[in-house]
Amino acid sequence: MDIQRIAQKKNIIILGAGFGGSACARTLEDIRRAHPSSFQDLNIVLVDKKNYYLYTPSLYEIATTAADDAAPLALKRAVGIPIEDIVARTAIKFVQGNITYVDLGEKKISFEDGTVLSYEYLVYAIGSEPTYFGIPGVKEHAIALKWLEDAIRIRAEVKRKYDTKLSEEALAVVVGGGGPAGIEVAAELIGYVKKLNQKTGKNISCSPIIVDGGAHVLAGFDDFTVTKATARLLSVGVRIKCGFVIAHADEKAVYVKPAPPPPPAAGSAAPQEQPATEEALPYDLFIWGGGVQAASVPSGDCLIKEKRGRIETNQCLVCTPTGENLEITKKVFAIGDVACFTDPKTKRAMPGTAQVAAAEGKAVAHNIHQAIEGKPQIPFVPKASYPFVIPVGGKYAIAKIGPVRFSGFSGWIFAQLVELYYFYSVTRDLGVIRRWWRDIKIFTRND
Repeated sequence: MDIQRIAQKKNIIILGAGFGGSACARTLEDIRRAHPSSFQDLNIVLVDKKNYYLYTPSLYEIATTAADDAAPLALKRAVGIPIEDIVARTAIKFVQGNITYVDLGEKKISFEDGTVLSYEYLVYAIGSEPTYFGIPGVKEHAIALKWLEDAIRIRAEVKRKYDTKLSEEALAVVVGGGGPAGIEVAAELIGYVKKLNQKTGKNISCSPIIVDGGAHVLAGFDDFTVTKATARLLSVGVRIKCGFVIAHADEKAVYVKPAPPPPPAAGSAAPQEQPATEEALPYDLFIWGGGVQAASVPSGDCLIKEKRGRIETNQCLVCTPTGENLEITKKVFAIGDVACFTDPKTKRAMPGTAQVAAAEGKAVAHNIHQAIEGKPQIPFVPKASYPFVIPVGGKYAIAKIGPVRFSGFSGWIFAQLVELYYFYSVTRDLGVIRRWWRDIKIFTRND
């Protein structure tokens, strides 16, 4: 990308090409085509440290596919869309680079290679990164399923550990966290090992154990989803250890203890704490899906952030500044995992899901257009609930669309259609159907 050409106009810069950032850029492009005069002096600039868009909901498939032709490059093509394909046939400019500092006062962004870009409007869409909650040994010994490289590493480690096992032995896997990522990879690993057994003639068993501090897996989901997911996990051979937290880990075992009791109700006496007895869970592979925190980009102390590092926003997704200098963030927005937007109805921060990030990205695009036109900002109104789909091993998934909930093979079909929709939504190219079908054939070989 010719930086000099970008510098000839004022810039709308979107930091991050994930679900939220891509949706924001594409929506701005749609608005630009409908109102070209509004954007004649403005660039739409998408910035990311990687040169591809990562479809993170399919990372568990990457981590567990036993297909012989699934080389790392093929796996990358299965979940990664080159950003040049996203910006093709559009006026969106793409800049790849690592950001070192965002100067909100000077409205400039500095990159590792010395490049500096100025902005007129700025959108933080930088996503999240794993958090280990300060638990000793977890960061050092676990593999977090967050990035493509993590998924490929998990796949390689499973195969490497499997090859050291004799027939009739077990491959021990501990998964920290019972959220969607944790249950997806735990359930699918069993199919991976069964496929390896078919190829080698061995009889290696694998019954991953999920550790979660809550009362059940999928905290925050409705009873239907929790019940279906629990039953499915147990039926395929996953063990569930809820109500336990990880105390620490070393190279051989994960040590767990009972989760502390909830705080007493007002006026009640606090229960007398008993020393918790630790239990060792030996492992061959330790996978971490226990939580994320907002990714950080150095920007001084100009923005108010909550305890997980998310940038607090107002109802229009404009970043909240520290101090009294309200003008410094007047044209600065945050969306997705890096944003802390409070739903005015529930009074709770919106969850970090793909659907929420995309909806916020579209809303910010329209608010930037409002600002360009000198019109008032429009508050973001989230839906009462967003559709979701949670694969739980093989051709089985749990899905929800509005009030309708369904599970099993129909849920799996819905998951495939959702993936196709996302790939098309970021490229607007019907060619994604061919690659989508190829990916299905690769990923279903374990089933």
